[in-house]
Amino acid sequence: MTRIIFLAIFLLSASVSHAQYFSTGFQANLGVPVGDLREIMDGSVFPEYTISFYYRFPMKPIEVGFGLGYGKHGTELEKRTDLYPGFTDELRLRRNNNLMTFMGIFRYNFESEKRIIPFLEAQVGANYFYTRYKIREFQFEEPIEEGMDFSDWVLGYRFGGGFKVPFKNREMGHFEFKVLYHDSGPVDFLRKQDTEYLPDQGEGEFVYTPQRSAITMIQPGIGFIFTIGN
Repeated sequence: MTRIIFLAIFLLSASVSHAQYFSTGFQANLGVPVGDLREIMDGSVFPEYTISFYYRFPMKPIEVGFGLGYGKHGTELEKRTDLYPGFTDELRLRRNNNLMTFMGIFRYNFESEKRIIPFLEAQVGANYFYTRYKIREFQFEEPIEEGMDFSDWVLGYRFGGGFKVPFKNREMGHFEFKVLYHDSGPVDFLRKQDTEYLPDQGEGEFVYTPQRSAITMIQPGIGFIFTIGN
């Protein structure tokens, strides 16, 4: 992870003199669980929105970079009157299950003057699962209380491929479509049904039943990339 961060800093610091070799863009991905994770998630998926930065080596079909992604894989709203002892007004308890990713990226492009340019891609980095909650009296008011319920992280990797469709002006950038396979070691995380509130335990207690699984999924995605400096 430290090496990936240092590489990202080096590439960004070099952008002033080599801007034409840099690009940035946005991707929307959908993680469809497979294997044991499919059974655990029971039909739920992992959406992800990623901002990516790339450096293209001069005269070579190779790009390296990094991507920062975020997604919400479960949300639950409860309206309760027993969250605080002696306070019986109805309050809104919102809990969101989130996933942040930071991935180093390696991409090999099969250069072509044709309209479609295939590529292979590999990624490695971190998956950070965390669950946050907010308690409000009304939907748009400032929270009475907020915090983090649960968190865990694990190293993961992705590999697969896709193709680029250049813009009308090829030097400006391209659209891209890709499918990656994601795998990781086991990690603990919460689904929306994995938290229970017990109002009769002391002043009230939340009980968590985290799931533990490797994060195995297929990730189709679509995005657009703009060249920096053109």
